[in-house]
Amino acid sequence: MSPEQLVDNLIEAGWHVIDTDFDMMAFTHWRKQALDCIGALMGPAHAYTHYFRDFVEQAEKASLLTGEGILVATKEQVAKAERESQTAP
Repeated sequence: MSPEQLVDNLIEAGWHVIDTDFDMMAFTHWRKQALDCIGALMGPAHAYTHYFRDFVEQAEKASLLTGEGILVATKEQVAKAERESQTAP
């Protein structure tokens, strides 16, 4: 599975957490998977990893939407890096 597809799956899973009315177990599972993914793709010291860890803490809509935005930004950065690596001499 490509990194972009993995992030897309996590974005979709985030929407399912909203559909569960923020079931704590579903949110906790999604948060761990998303944080692990962002850390693996961007690195543990990257700003996105820190922002996700710091701002996606509560099983509430604002927190989840913040996490979704960070996942979208991660996906865009990964896609950009991939395009640049394909066009580099």
